[in-house]
Amino acid sequence: MPKNPNRLNLSRQKRALLLLEWSTGFHPAGSVWVLLLSLRGFSLVEIGLAESLFHVVSLWGEAPSGLLADLLGRRRTLLLSQAMFALSALLMAVSNGIAGVYASMAASALAYNLQSGTREAITYESLLQAGREEGYLKFSSLQNFLFRLSDGGAMLLAGATVLLGWRMAYLMDAAVAAVGLGAALALAEPETGRTGKRPPSFPAALAGVFREAWTALHSDGTVVRIMTLNALVGAAATLTRFFLQQRVGEAVPVPALLGPALFLLGLGGALAGLAAGPLDRLPYRWSVLLAGGGAAVCAALARGRSLPVLLAAGLLTGLLDDALQLVSDKRLNDRFPSSARATLVSVSSMTFSLVMIPLSPLFGWFFS
Repeated sequence: MPKNPNRLNLSRQKRALLLLEWSTGFHPAGSVWVLLLSLRGFSLVEIGLAESLFHVVSLWGEAPSGLLADLLGRRRTLLLSQAMFALSALLMAVSNGIAGVYASMAASALAYNLQSGTREAITYESLLQAGREEGYLKFSSLQNFLFRLSDGGAMLLAGATVLLGWRMAYLMDAAVAAVGLGAALALAEPETGRTGKRPPSFPAALAGVFREAWTALHSDGTVVRIMTLNALVGAAATLTRFFLQQRVGEAVPVPALLGPALFLLGLGGALAGLAAGPLDRLPYRWSVLLAGGGAAVCAALARGRSLPVLLAAGLLTGLLDDALQLVSDKRLNDRFPSSARATLVSVSSMTFSLVMIPLSPLFGWFFS
């Protein structure tokens, strides 16, 4: 943390945040982890249990990680997140049995928990401290574009990743996490509403953050409505894109085209910034109706067999989903107290996870 946080260099902060975004998205082994485990001889049941463990750890770790970020600082929490990404990759690289795989998945879930909410909080607080908070939507759109592009790039390299072998692929993921660790080290800790306050103990600080978060949720019905509506549209769009992967896999004429086709599906999210501005200028309920209605149409189209239609549905779903997410993040951050910002963003992420639980089997039935 700099000695004088008021002298935060916003340009340097933005560069570090963008590098951090790239390192989070570009995981060559992580993008094809199911395939790599299958090639190692693990059964689909074991792989399914690994995925279930990831979500169980993620659900329980979301709110505590937000509290940790608000109490100990967003920079320190992002450092810990990148360290957990590296640990997850190394555990997978050295493991020979399923226990190591499960340990790696748990570490990966915690890494994402520690970053979720923290990245949004440090971005908004950095802009707020510089008096540039009106630029949050534009910059968060750029972050989202870079994440989707790097994630798509990792998926585009799926064939090369498999040829490298699973150990080398996970060592590459660990090296990328090391780059992310360097980016987090370059960050400065911005001021928050808690700056300069010295709570008597950690339990007192924990209670204070929890109380502020609860007050914001209890007293501001708009926050709860935005969280709920965004989660409903986001879960529906996410599940549509998930099942689209299977449809596209069946529709591609040549297996070698699967990677490029999946890359195209990811470009919709990368282009979300183009739609976020116009959506933000509308009343929020109209933004939800447009994004939700578009996602419903795309879900209906995703049940077809035509590859061009499937790709178009995937592109539009990703664009609408990420655009609404960007608009929702901006609206929520404008209403969150600084000192409980990461905690409240984590609560929003938990809302999404809770909605995903009942919708997942319904969408499975819809696409069957």
